[in-house]
Amino acid sequence: MGTFDGVHLGHRKLLKSLRKRADETGGEAVVITYYHHPLEIIHKKTFPYLLTERHKKEELIKNLGIDCVLYLNFDEKMAEMTADEFLTEILLGELETREFVVGYDTHFGKKREGNSEFLEKNAEKFHYRVETVEPLKIDNRIVSSSLIRDFVREGNMQSVERFLGRKYSLFGKVVSGKKIGRKIGFPTINVEPSDPNKKQKYIAVTNIGYSPTLKKTNIKEIETFILDFEGEVYDKEVEIIFHRRLRDEVLFPSENDLIKAIFKDVEQTRRYFQK
Repeated sequence: MGTFDGVHLGHRKLLKSLRKRADETGGEAVVITYYHHPLEIIHKKTFPYLLTERHKKEELIKNLGIDCVLYLNFDEKMAEMTADEFLTEILLGELETREFVVGYDTHFGKKREGNSEFLEKNAEKFHYRVETVEPLKIDNRIVSSSLIRDFVREGNMQSVERFLGRKYSLFGKVVSGKKIGRKIGFPTINVEPSDPNKKQKYIAVTNIGYSPTLKKTNIKEIETFILDFEGEVYDKEVEIIFHRRLRDEVLFPSENDLIKAIFKDVEQTRRYFQK
């Protein structure tokens, strides 16, 4: 039960325990999660960006042998439910749950008053069983979605991969941009987050930012230059897999300085994939 954003190594430890317990009891391994991140409702505008979109999260969870991913519609009404109400009305009432496998940091109910201790305290009263899974640590740091988000912001893709258990990626649909990259010799695809389908792989350089040398805008965009590729990919679904960070986004003195920097980025990228 939780958001399971990223389905990182800590989540995998929990899900493997869930699968094991389901096998022992002959029950179904069901993950309870949410359509929207709870903070999106509670704090409205101030909620964390998601490491994985819903379709990818569900795919990763089911690949670990989970039978069913159940989505709750976390809305204002649910946000006001006490831990007692959430437990008795939803978990035990509507869902008829009789065994829980939860993380050490699970929370539910108004003001996050429900946790693993709360579940354990009420287990005998309501005749259910609870197993609490302890955190997974790497380098004495607890693996968590928030820590991985920090690594992504820093461009520390090596740590992202270590804690996530795979390379970080974004899915999206290619949309039409202003074609500024085409004018300077580096036609890029503009990616709008969406669902994936395409399976072919290409080497590419991606910029996530504001392109300050060429554009006067405060809109952050994802632009990808695919090496050695010609063709139209508008409206196609793509997955961008991040291997390493090249550099900060820079406001260059001139367009020529930007072009020289992009050439260096492309050469670095070629050398990386030639290893």
